[in-house]
Amino acid sequence: MIIVFLSLVISFFQLSVAPNSLLSSTNQKIASIQSLPKQEKTIFTDTAFTSLPELKKDAPSYTSPAQAAIIYDVGSGTTLYAKNANQALPIASLTKLVTALVIMQNHSPDEIVTIPQDLPPLGPADQKIGVVPGQEFKLSELMKALLIYSANDVANSLAIWDSGSIDKFSTKMNAEAQQWGMSKSNFVNPTGLDETNHTSSAQDLLIVSRVLLQNKPFAKIVNTSSATIYDEAGKPFVITTTNKDLSLSYVYGIKTGLTDLAGECLILLAQKSGHEIITVVLNSPNRFQDSKNMVNYTFDNYIWK
Repeated sequence: MIIVFLSLVISFFQLSVAPNSLLSSTNQKIASIQSLPKQEKTIFTDTAFTSLPELKKDAPSYTSPAQAAIIYDVGSGTTLYAKNANQALPIASLTKLVTALVIMQNHSPDEIVTIPQDLPPLGPADQKIGVVPGQEFKLSELMKALLIYSANDVANSLAIWDSGSIDKFSTKMNAEAQQWGMSKSNFVNPTGLDETNHTSSAQDLLIVSRVLLQNKPFAKIVNTSSATIYDEAGKPFVITTTNKDLSLSYVYGIKTGLTDLAGECLILLAQKSGHEIITVVLNSPNRFQDSKNMVNYTFDNYIWK
């Protein structure tokens, strides 16, 4: 198998892209992205000279109990399983992948973020680290809180810091999604908290996952179980991942989501024997077990020739 690294950029965080209709052809495997090198645990291969997965003749059939699901083989650019993949559904905090993409496209990690004054209120049960107006953080620290801990107060802070308001940032999110061909997506907030017409699809979430995983700092963050971040005054914040499946030796990220409307949602990156897959489940009765089952089914029942 020939490992093809995409061309490098100088910046630590920022993606420099020329968006195309990303999945219009399986042979267009994110070729337009200029990215940082990938962490050692991940191998993203070009579709040329790549082993193709083939289902074993005696393999049982598989059906995910989730409302929508995808199993995608990274190396060959092949979708191995799809269920309601283009259905627009609430996606909870999987939204924060698009939030992260917009921020990464427009800022560098060393920028200082001042927490804005007009943050929208959050409920007592909402995921947050407890930022306060006027507090300052390096952007790279807040990105960890956004993606590891899925902090809603951080998502809102970054949106207002970037665009001046939640509405203006949501417009940016939708423009970015459209550039990448995410035709079933519409975002009205950066957190994924339930709101009317805030939806995406398993297929669209696969697109943004593939884009982001080309970026080494992003891939490292979503593969992190716990971390301590600091504001500019040195105050520590201990954060732990919301992704329970990250404890599995063959899982390397990437993001969880959970709200009343969206149900249990999860995207995983998994690797075994030099092959990588991405799984997506939306509104699953048990996202962690469901995703684990999908990964195990794939590696138990497919062979790469």
